[in-house]
Amino acid sequence: MRLRLRLRSLFLLALLSTCVVIYSFVGVHFGSHLELSGESHKARRVVARITADDLIALGRYSDPVAAPIVIQNNGRNAFGIQTIVNSSDIRNLDISAPAGIETSAKSTSTAGETSLLSQAPLVAPGSLSASPLKEASRALPPAAVAAPPAEGNEKPCDGGCHFRRLREQSLAVLSQVRARKIEKTLEKDGKITRTLICDQACRLAQLKNRGAHRGGYSSRVQVENVTLPDSWTVTRELVDRLTARRNHVQKVCKKYGLNKPTKTYQPNAWEFLINAKFGLVWCNVFKAASSTWFYNFNLLAGFTEQELLHAKETPIQLARKRYARPTVEELQQVLNSTRQPLSFLIARHPLQRLVSGYRDKILSGNRYYSKLARTILRQYRDLGKGEERDKPQAWAVFGRSTPRSIVPSFPQFVQYLLDESARGHRLDEHWTPVSEFCTPCLVDFDVFAKVETMEEDGNYIIFSAGIQDVIKPKRINRSRNEPTDAVADKFLCQLSPRQMDGLLKLYKYDIELFEYDVSKYVNCTRS
Repeated sequence: MRLRLRLRSLFLLALLSTCVVIYSFVGVHFGSHLELSGESHKARRVVARITADDLIALGRYSDPVAAPIVIQNNGRNAFGIQTIVNSSDIRNLDISAPAGIETSAKSTSTAGETSLLSQAPLVAPGSLSASPLKEASRALPPAAVAAPPAEGNEKPCDGGCHFRRLREQSLAVLSQVRARKIEKTLEKDGKITRTLICDQACRLAQLKNRGAHRGGYSSRVQVENVTLPDSWTVTRELVDRLTARRNHVQKVCKKYGLNKPTKTYQPNAWEFLINAKFGLVWCNVFKAASSTWFYNFNLLAGFTEQELLHAKETPIQLARKRYARPTVEELQQVLNSTRQPLSFLIARHPLQRLVSGYRDKILSGNRYYSKLARTILRQYRDLGKGEERDKPQAWAVFGRSTPRSIVPSFPQFVQYLLDESARGHRLDEHWTPVSEFCTPCLVDFDVFAKVETMEEDGNYIIFSAGIQDVIKPKRINRSRNEPTDAVADKFLCQLSPRQMDGLLKLYKYDIELFEYDVSKYVNCTRS
């Protein structure tokens, strides 16, 4: 029954899309239809569409967009066509009408303009040529150019308004076509290679041309502006706190012998981002302010705010276009260079980070994790039937909302992680322990920031690196509901004592390295 409802909804959606495409095609190429009433018929005002291809062929874009001059027929011909052009374009166009079309021009500005334009024939779509109107338009006085309406007197968007919008779209197309690609010379291992890269103007034009400005990344997350202080002074309390964190990490690493690399235990350089220009090295910990700092690093790499907020790619996809994944040798070389960079990672309460990963990837019905969700549901049916996904489906069938998809419950998800860890399988990066993901015992980080004190820790990193005038920081949150720290106990208290013990073992080093308290969650599973 559920499959039948889904197939029916997909069929209706496909039918609706087909109708929209057909309607758009007919509306653009043939104009509006004529209304017939009895034996007499009254022609509607039909706008002759000048397409973006026509504008590109003409190449007349240097003048600013002016108010439209409307050349309108008096209804004596059978076409009933209203043609809208710009006064700046009239001076450069030669317009000839097809045989049999009778015209009587009427201007929206001055009487002098009307008399001059009335000498010019009317244009129909696809009949642009090059000479008669030039002679008439050269005689146009300056007053013939209509001025834009004053503020407060704006009229509803008429044909001229639509034409200006079309012209702006054509400008975007032109900027993408004419955007120059920069030749970049790269030298690596003694070999010189030259390649053409798309510059900033080229990327922005491509972004606008794809229509990504209508949606993109910012439509899927919550974005809050963050105002940096004009000046910022490092307090003794902050320095002591950061120093104590660093000393504690080194102490715990030495306690468990994690500070000595082996053949199988090496620094994990895979997730590091190195910005040599600004002297920053960051190990990205997923679900620990990673979206916010990917945004910052992408700004430092040359992306614009518009690209980052409206591109269809995720921040990590954009970042990896500019930040190559370093090898262990390259990472060590940067950290030990004479111009020593500021290296940092951001930690988070490991159990809250786990809940955040579950909400974002499993409970929300993330399509990239749908296969994993089905696997968990199939393997752990004895732990329950699962839960309804956090976000309902976006459409309804015949006025009735479709049932929500079933996703694994949090206990089912945790049991899967514990079993995978016991088998020695590698876990997903969104819930891999930080001690394995960034290997803080093998990399001498300067700053161990925390999500819980991110405002002050973030300011320290930004002002210490001197990037306060380069970036425009934003706080990016993927969760649109309650924050994870407010609802973490709701999920963690569903676990059995055995499952909680398994999590404490899995995240043992993270809990001790970064000094997090787990007693509240342990007690609720035992009560």
